[in-house]
Amino acid sequence: MGKTASTTLAWSFKSELSQDEMLRRLDERWPSVWAISDSHHHGDYVAGKLTPEAAARIYEDGPRFVVHLRFASASGDVKRQLLEAQQRLIVEVLPLVGASDVWPTEPLD
Repeated sequence: MGKTASTTLAWSFKSELSQDEMLRRLDERWPSVWAISDSHHHGDYVAGKLTPEAAARIYEDGPRFVVHLRFASASGDVKRQLLEAQQRLIVEVLPLVGASDVWPTEPLD
């Protein structure tokens, strides 16, 4: 059995939308299901699948939001898969949630 490659990347951003509004926009325009879930450590988050190997979680973090890209792959071209997931997040998801002033950050603990 092969080794699984996994990582979590994160970006901080501003948005005028609430998490409920983000969820509505993503549900209307994204091919897979998004939902609001609860984290015992970081509160509610909006979550959805980006690719078969990656998922996104959007958390409120003070006056900003933090989005986590959670990636895990056991086979295939891992670099290509991660790049595809990052591109989908940055080019497709962040504009749908009204993201501005986007920068890389550390994932929430």
